[in-house]
Amino acid sequence: MATPDPTTNPTPGHHHTFNQACRLAPVQEPPPPKGLEGIPPIRAQFFYASHIPIDDPLSAATTIVGGGGGVGSGAAAGGADSKLSKLPLRPFSAGDNAALERAWLSLASDRDRRNHELARRNRSPSPALSRENAEKLAAIVGLLAAKHREKHEREGQAPPGGVGAGPGGAVGAGGTDAPEPGGVPVCCAELPIDASAELRREFCAVTRRRQQSLDHDRVLAEVMAQMARLKMEAEGTKPESVVALGTGTNPAVQAVGSVGSRSSTASTEGAVASSLPVGSAIPARPPMLDDGISGKPFVRVEPTSRSNRTSGTGTPDDRAAKTALREKARGDSRASTRGRPIAERLECSAEVPVGISRLHMVSLPVLQMKPIYWSPVNDIATVLRATWFYRDTMVPVEPGVANQLEAGYRELRPWTETWADELRSALDVGPLGEEKVAHRLWPEATDKRYKSKDGFPAEPPISADPFCAARCFRGEAAAEGTLEPVHLEQGTALPPPESRLYASYYVIYKDGSAAFLLKPSQKPSAYYGRRPVSKIMKGVTVGLPVVRGFDRAGWERVHDKRAASRAKDVITGTPAPSQAPAAGQDGCPGCQLEKDRGQVTDLVLVVHGIGQKLSERVESFHFTHAVSAFRRAVNIELESPTIKALLRPGQNGIMVLPVNWRHLLSFEEGGTSDEGDKDAYSPEGFTLKDIEPPTIPAVRSMISDVMFDVPFYMSRHKPKMIAALVGEANRVYRLWCRNNPGFAEKGRVHLIAHSLGSAMAIEVLSKQPTRVPRPLDLSSPSPDNRFFEFDTTNLFLLGSPAGFFLLLERGSLLPRRGRLKPGADAADTVAKDVVGEVGTFGCIAVDNIYNILAKEDPIAYLLNGTIDPVYAASLKPAYVPSTSTSFFKSVGAAVRGLTGAAPSSSLTTAGDGASRRPPAVARLPSQLELEVHDFSREEIAEKKAFLLNDNGQVDYFLRSGGGPLEIQYLNMLSAHTSYWTNQDLVRLLCLEIGRVPGREHALASMRAVKVKGRFVGH
Repeated sequence: MATPDPTTNPTPGHHHTFNQACRLAPVQEPPPPKGLEGIPPIRAQFFYASHIPIDDPLSAATTIVGGGGGVGSGAAAGGADSKLSKLPLRPFSAGDNAALERAWLSLASDRDRRNHELARRNRSPSPALSRENAEKLAAIVGLLAAKHREKHEREGQAPPGGVGAGPGGAVGAGGTDAPEPGGVPVCCAELPIDASAELRREFCAVTRRRQQSLDHDRVLAEVMAQMARLKMEAEGTKPESVVALGTGTNPAVQAVGSVGSRSSTASTEGAVASSLPVGSAIPARPPMLDDGISGKPFVRVEPTSRSNRTSGTGTPDDRAAKTALREKARGDSRASTRGRPIAERLECSAEVPVGISRLHMVSLPVLQMKPIYWSPVNDIATVLRATWFYRDTMVPVEPGVANQLEAGYRELRPWTETWADELRSALDVGPLGEEKVAHRLWPEATDKRYKSKDGFPAEPPISADPFCAARCFRGEAAAEGTLEPVHLEQGTALPPPESRLYASYYVIYKDGSAAFLLKPSQKPSAYYGRRPVSKIMKGVTVGLPVVRGFDRAGWERVHDKRAASRAKDVITGTPAPSQAPAAGQDGCPGCQLEKDRGQVTDLVLVVHGIGQKLSERVESFHFTHAVSAFRRAVNIELESPTIKALLRPGQNGIMVLPVNWRHLLSFEEGGTSDEGDKDAYSPEGFTLKDIEPPTIPAVRSMISDVMFDVPFYMSRHKPKMIAALVGEANRVYRLWCRNNPGFAEKGRVHLIAHSLGSAMAIEVLSKQPTRVPRPLDLSSPSPDNRFFEFDTTNLFLLGSPAGFFLLLERGSLLPRRGRLKPGADAADTVAKDVVGEVGTFGCIAVDNIYNILAKEDPIAYLLNGTIDPVYAASLKPAYVPSTSTSFFKSVGAAVRGLTGAAPSSSLTTAGDGASRRPPAVARLPSQLELEVHDFSREEIAEKKAFLLNDNGQVDYFLRSGGGPLEIQYLNMLSAHTSYWTNQDLVRLLCLEIGRVPGREHALASMRAVKVKGRFVGH
């Protein structure tokens, strides 16, 4: 049982109890195998490779330099992972690490352990194990066959009728193509990927290599034969007439367990291009991807289902389909000999949410960290489970080396008194005795124990393959995830001597936790008289010192001095009896405090505008990157004492999440296609490619990716774009409520809409119900795509052309009838001349709307005039309060300080500002002004404005740099995309979202001011 880390206790009085209800409770490790009784726990630690720390969103990225040539120094090998090795390694927090370790240990399987050990020794499994394997394989074949048959029926394609079938029973429209060398005819390009994933999930790589029935091509052939049988059964044909592809046998009746040499086939487990024709053979290697218009190779993430973007939950349609398929597999296959249903055992993976904000999840056993709420954009991080560490830096030892250290550790048993006697005897004998206790790290090339008789490379005693490490061992294996699309089974074997790290090194185990890696020139030698063991026992460091188990305090001393200094102020040790929970009381005070601190009260969903089609080819343009930087800026601003003083009581943080709706649509052929479009399809129709000239393709491609979203929105495809936006926003909101219990009842939701997204938001909120009932029913089958399933408190429009769309539709901005917000007059919310009805374009269901625009932004339009043009003309232009101080303003503040005058501050509430202003001398209006002025219209306009915004106006300009060198036409080029980096906007959002709602609590600097200097409403 691992020892709890005392430095993880929160503030005094809220100690962690380390009981079963505590996230930091020691992980219960599985019992050791026979002969290793008393072996110390490993204290494994999980790391992730990323520039951005998930547990400290305010800190900047730092580079960690590894020690001793380990992972941190770039020891990883191969393809894309060589770049990942340069990323800094960061340990997960103690609570996340405990959750990951529990999930990792829960993946261990006795069946997989026995299969692995027998395959490594080149032995056949027992009859009982063979039957269990056969049932597992039959379930996989049945699941894949039913899944792809239903998929093709849903897509309108004819299910496959078997190899050799005529055109009527072909997979595609033109029949099944002949298999290419090294390939098997398949129904679609997704089948090999699905089959590879299922096989890798259920059988470790060593077992798949040694057992012929688990050959990838052979399983594909069985799936195709099963699909043909299902089709013939549906048509009433005798299925006995179907000949299985390639093997002629059914895996359900064939014993899976014959061990022998397998034919060498090309690996097809990687990502395969979806443009392959249906029924074609899978090529030996995936086709090369286009580098994009810039000529630079951008790393791409293949399109994934929504289930890959969630914390273990897919879309309701996906869940229903998977449930039906697994129920069918359960009916077609009998339960295993161990009494566990086959369909249930197909789920042998785990997903653990991590990070202080729970924005990411770690998938086990693949050891990858992915975002939960948005599609991965090159931000999938590899995860490393480490067991051995370099003593001086606590950087993890490379997994292959760590596993060799652990194998020698278990062989020599240095934690026992017997080993201590061995070391004392070696010291007494001298250099010759020390040679006997020096253990070779890697086996010699002539070692017969590491040679295989069947031609396969020898397997290490402890595998570093993530699937084998999790499923076939009891927690002793170190492993690292990878982003390589092709998972080579040969990678599990012992590496050749020339590619081994520390290939010729020796190990001296000092005790149960410390060891030393020695070069050949440092190992004990009677010939040269070298005695390193004697120096080691005296406390002298020789070679590379490594330790077994992670020391968090040691890591923080080297890599995170701020955390080490914070730990000094924390009361450590076991809590006193008075601080422990009372008898019968569940929960942990420390965990509850952390949960309360992390409970966000305000969720901000950010809707992008045009141009996100370009991000599919040029990754740096992706909207998610801008939102991630914006989220960090908001978190930093919320830590400012000035902002904290103005936040409402109970406000506990703001979470900013992107709503990426554009990637759900495809307009390549002139628009999205559905069943209705198929009925109206004409072969003589043309597409965009048919009318696009071949000249300047790069420019045309960029224009189509960036600008064509606007005409598409103004065409018949507008409802589909609106549905995509609403569906994605509701999906993100549902996920957030599911992962943050209680938010649906108490949390507030705000929208930020940029560019075209602002016009789409106005369209949705005009049809939105006046109030959305709480709480949200998460048990409903699917998110609604007609309106938002949440109530929008504040709407922020950035660079918005919404005013132009209101002009086109002859609409106006109106408050919603019956929507009573804090500080509003109930009579105004039902006044006929003030409010509008649901469904009226521009009558939005929000408490406050802010139209923020850069002065040089050519896309942005004003909205005050859509409320009342006369009222808008009477207002002074309003600016977002600036966080920067100009030179003359700072000099003026200094002069006022010398003279004893109080400095002015724009961050005061309306009441405070009014009390500090000197009384103005009011000028009485003339008789002519009284006769001409329409007071009733002004009153109605003011009521509308205050119902739409507590400040009495909607439009706010962002201040530009100014100065004699400012050129508006140059600023125009970047103005439309400059909002995400504007610090004034960040502060405005924090204040308006975090302050006490209501007109009386509005900031004085945000209030509407008439041209004559009078505050509106006073």
